Amino acid sequence: MIRSFLNAFLPEDEYKRLRVLYFMSEAAFLMGGLLMLGSALNNYWLKWDMDDADVTIILMMIPMLMAGYTYFRYIFSGIEHTEVSNKKGYKKERRVAGKRALLLGIIFFIIHVIVKGIPTNYDERIDLFVLPIIFTLLYFLFDLVSLKRSAKKNDELED
Repeated sequence: MIRSFLNAFLPEDEYKRLRVLYFMSEAAFLMGGLLMLGSALNNYWLKWDMDDADVTIILMMIPMLMAGYTYFRYIFSGIEHTEVSNKKGYKKERRVAGKRALLLGIIFFIIHVIVKGIPTNYDERIDLFVLPIIFTLLYFLFDLVSLKRSAKKNDELED
């Protein structure tokens, strides 16, 4: 195994590991291209007048965009759930995904209460409940999409 700090973030499965590394390198290549294109457009055509704070925000978004690209490629590739091969396994994993999403939603809610504090007015109460609900639903939706793609891919591989 290659010694790298990335090993802490990569899956144990060699095929998944290689695919995630490809996704990460695609993201780095795309971000580099976008930065060069943006720089060229700014220098020769658009002449944006940006202060240091705007540039800092843009530069801080680059790692988030790279992580987001890698995450969505991983989700939509159908390689996350390799053990799903039949309807029974699919239903079991769907229940597990629901429980995992609910647990993470509760943890997110608790952390949100700790950070924001107890709400004092109606708007803060709405914010306190809506954000964890949206997080839970999106997490479950992405997990469900990944599960469906994996099940479809595993069915194709079996045939």
